Amino acid sequence: MKKLLCAAASLGAIAYLSSMALADDHSLGTDNETVTFSDLTLADGTPDDGTCAKRYGTGYKTADHPDTSSKEAQKTTSEGHDIIISSTGGTIGDGILSIENEYEIIFPNDEHKETIDVKMFATGLIGSGTASGVFSDGTCRGKVTIQSAQQ
Repeated sequence: MKKLLCAAASLGAIAYLSSMALADDHSLGTDNETVTFSDLTLADGTPDDGTCAKRYGTGYKTADHPDTSSKEAQKTTSEGHDIIISSTGGTIGDGILSIENEYEIIFPNDEHKETIDVKMFATGLIGSGTASGVFSDGTCRGKVTIQSAQQ
């Protein structure tokens, strides 16, 4: 009985991971993407004091990080961001997907190379290559649009 439960749990985990990969293949996640930000404010909703525009203002294009030996999913940008995808989640079904990701980002203009934790929630249609939603890093918040490079 124990073996049967372990096998069922393993199959469930594989099915979940395969579903996430399927959604990624059809739209977002493992592909390189163009990420743009809008409606930037401080996390409490007050107008941006310049911090948010400095971090997110021009958006960026992601690429696979050259350090392929790491077990964590990593991205980099032509602007110099270092991004670790620290947590992924969401749902897939009936042609739609939701993404609930957390990232650790080192911004290129940060001379101290401090990691900023960013939470992002977005939705999209499978196959469209585009998702939009909201993000916050505890200091800044706003809207985010993600466009897959393969679309």
